[in-house]
Amino acid sequence: MSGMDKLQAMKVFCRVYEAESFKLASDSLDISRPMVTRHINSIEDELGIKLFQRNTRNISVTHAGMQYYRHCIAILDAIEEAESEISELTLMPKGRLKISVPMDFGLSHIVPLLDRFNRLYPQIELDIDFSDKRVDMTESGFDLAIRGGNLGGDQFIARPLCTQRNFICASPEYLARYGEPEVPEDLTAHKCLIYSNASSSDRWPLVDDLGEVQMVSVSGMFRMNNGSALTHMALAGLGVIYQPGFLVSQYIDSGKLVNLLPNYRGYEFTFHVIYPQRKLMSRKTRLLLDFLQQNLVDKVLS
Repeated sequence: MSGMDKLQAMKVFCRVYEAESFKLASDSLDISRPMVTRHINSIEDELGIKLFQRNTRNISVTHAGMQYYRHCIAILDAIEEAESEISELTLMPKGRLKISVPMDFGLSHIVPLLDRFNRLYPQIELDIDFSDKRVDMTESGFDLAIRGGNLGGDQFIARPLCTQRNFICASPEYLARYGEPEVPEDLTAHKCLIYSNASSSDRWPLVDDLGEVQMVSVSGMFRMNNGSALTHMALAGLGVIYQPGFLVSQYIDSGKLVNLLPNYRGYEFTFHVIYPQRKLMSRKTRLLLDFLQQNLVDKVLS
């Protein structure tokens, strides 16, 4: 196997190892499934040992495969770091970055920054996936992802960006029809619009002046995985929502929504930018990470 072929085979092996799937590796690398198999077979033939145990349903990594992965990652990261240092001499970083951002936060806070980033680094291409679905950094091939709230348990490094809190609100039309809740328990009798991606979608946390947290059980006829859609439903008078300030503050200020239970604070959380737990990071990834932190860190989104 030539040197170039071996490097490509190593990249394919690492993707299969991280995704635990030949198909996912094929999709993320944009090469055919038979080509993935051919690369893995070529490494195993040259080493004379199996890196994966395979059957028709799944694969598992052998002990030799785990050892080989650690060496491959060190080699590939060292090559990428060397290439980054050389490209830095030209002062023109380039290449593609794949990032995942939540839909509404991405539209309101990432999209407005893209023109500025492009002017700074015109040869860095951004492949952005706007979705509230949480991606697995170990198998998806993303360089960076932005997450709000609970970060989950997969292997990554997290850097804080900005703080956010939720508000409970409804339209004046809805309140004229159904009345305004005076205490948290009153929410149990209201038509609540549920954000299905929340970890406890049917229980809304509220904090009183003493810092005591109260979990209120809610229910309703509508359940959705997009906060912007829920906000528009609340504006139409269809129920009560529990949504972040960057979605509802403008409507509260204009009077189109009413901030309910003002003596209680909604759930506060931080958006983080996360990236795979690797020893080295490419220069273009570092530039985007630094850019996001410079423009978003320490900002409280009310």
